[in-house]
Amino acid sequence: MTPVQSQLWRLLKQPVWRCSHPERLPLAPAPAAEQAKVLLVLGQGKTLPARLESDLRLALGPDEARFLVMDETAWRAAGSPVAPVLLGLNLTAAVQGFAWHGSLPLTPAHKRQLWSRLCHLCSAP
Repeated sequence: MTPVQSQLWRLLKQPVWRCSHPERLPLAPAPAAEQAKVLLVLGQGKTLPARLESDLRLALGPDEARFLVMDETAWRAAGSPVAPVLLGLNLTAAVQGFAWHGSLPLTPAHKRQLWSRLCHLCSAP
């Protein structure tokens, strides 16, 4: 399908055919992006320490789509997307709707709170 045909297909609300090898069909309708299970929003200008990121990825499993890190400005520009587990570090605005928020560098108490919150949220049915 051409991009125009693909748009028309979506406009007519036709069922989207899912291909197990989308790389072979570059003009087919794109499958909807999966929502991240854990979304970590970082305050402006902050970077997530590599050690903390690797620990989080290891704890959440091998699926790359389960964990997403976004800058606060990009997150707000995207319309403040949500995830089942929404975490924030060094946020500059209100923290309503976040399951947990803290600031870098994390103290041992904050680390315990973060891991406890992740265990509680990710193991809940």
